[in-house]
Amino acid sequence: MWKRSGLKQRARQLLKAQYWRLVAVCFIMAILTGVYSDTLNVLFSYDSAREIHSANILMNSSEGISNSEIVNEFLTGIGVDQQKEQEHRYGTEGVLAAIFNSTTQSGSILFGILNSLNQVLFHDRIMASVIIMIGAMLLVLYSLFVENMLIVSECRFFLEANTYPKTPIQRLLFLIRIRKIWNVDKVMLFKTLFTLLWDLTLVGGIIKRYSYRMIPYILAENPAIGRKEAFALSKRMMHGNKWRTFLLDASFLGWWVLNLITFGLLKIFYMNAYKTATTAQLYLTLRQQAVEQKYEYYECLNDPYLIRQPDLPNGQPLDEYPMNLFPIPEYARRQWLRIDYMRHYTLRSLILLFFTFSILGWVWEVLLNLVNGLGLVNRGVLHGPWLPIYGAGGAAVLIILKKIREKPILTFFLTVVICGVMEYLTSFVLELMTGTRWWDYSGFLFNLNGRICLEGLIVFGLGGCAFIYVLAPMLDEFYQKIPKRVQTLVCVILLVFFAGDLGLSYLHPNTGKGISDYPTRPPVVKQERLPKPQK
Repeated sequence: MWKRSGLKQRARQLLKAQYWRLVAVCFIMAILTGVYSDTLNVLFSYDSAREIHSANILMNSSEGISNSEIVNEFLTGIGVDQQKEQEHRYGTEGVLAAIFNSTTQSGSILFGILNSLNQVLFHDRIMASVIIMIGAMLLVLYSLFVENMLIVSECRFFLEANTYPKTPIQRLLFLIRIRKIWNVDKVMLFKTLFTLLWDLTLVGGIIKRYSYRMIPYILAENPAIGRKEAFALSKRMMHGNKWRTFLLDASFLGWWVLNLITFGLLKIFYMNAYKTATTAQLYLTLRQQAVEQKYEYYECLNDPYLIRQPDLPNGQPLDEYPMNLFPIPEYARRQWLRIDYMRHYTLRSLILLFFTFSILGWVWEVLLNLVNGLGLVNRGVLHGPWLPIYGAGGAAVLIILKKIREKPILTFFLTVVICGVMEYLTSFVLELMTGTRWWDYSGFLFNLNGRICLEGLIVFGLGGCAFIYVLAPMLDEFYQKIPKRVQTLVCVILLVFFAGDLGLSYLHPNTGKGISDYPTRPPVVKQERLPKPQK
């Protein structure tokens, strides 16, 4: 007979051994699914926007405003004064700011994205009711085909992590690799449907939630199991354990109180992972009983290496689950790009790549200005058609990150760091030398002194990865076909023109409207908020 203390102790041991990996998975799940829905409130509800807006809708509805006007009010804002206050606090420019502000006002990430796209791309020409209808349809489809898959995959991750110390976060995609998404979604759909029907009986819904508690974990072990078998196994495993599982859930009440004291941060950095790890330990315990006592359909629990490591000839323990021993074989991964991105770049290639990326960066910013209706301008400090910060960033990530190119995720984050440092220092030095700013992100979400912002860093990270894994290898292949003498001559000519441009721009920087017309920001004066007038 299992004890709560034993399950929670093993969960704490697992959390201690793999803290950051487990917390990261729960955080990803909080963003992508509704499993930890209140976790997002810490990130997106600083001013209790949802409560304020709900009160606003109720007030308006009592004054005789039509439903369509209420819907439009729901999507377009929470009042002029409140909207201006939020924009001042969160940022008004860029896609991230639009999504962030729309999300805080609507209370839904999906509706926030749809509404921000409506504002940025269609300039509010799409009716609010159409956005709500599209959002509702997408929400249902996403819940059926994506959320359920990720919920089962998270269960799989926690089960594997109990046995294998370096279970990769990519295990959240394992159902895609074995192509069993449809079966998992089908069983989870019936679980949701049956639970909703039982909710009509009030008490029955609570009981059935505990009866079906093990279904995601059973699917995580055997994604090919049928609906009948999965339901029968879960009900048998929970027979006599529902009340004890309820007490197990209730034992986290103290943690919920502490979570309120920490304004929800404890849930992000500990509780989510701790509670999920405890449930995974419960499944492992009940699974062992099912196998030992040979419950009906127990043979469907057919993954022994989920609970113990295989006996290998060398006797060395494995860090990751051996997918080659999984009962369902993985489909061969398609090799989309046959490019040697681990190659060594010569000095000539690096110089040519520097200028190529500098010119592409200049073209990008010029086109961006045109699209935004700011006209055709020669962007950058220099007079030539190049922006060296792009070329320097591209060359830097090629050189500095050479040894970790095989780790794309780490490469992305380090590219963000490198490009962010370079952009910040460049902005600081230019303003220190000339007193002028060539870019200012003060209106963007999550900016640092207006010199860098999160949205720009994400673009730099994605562009840097594209440069490392695709553009640079392909361009190098092309450059290698050019005779070395011609390569050297082109490099010398470009460097001479570039040096001349540097000298000219040092004396007479490229300035003007759309280039450097960012006024020096005055110091921010904190204003006291006036009390609201009494009615």
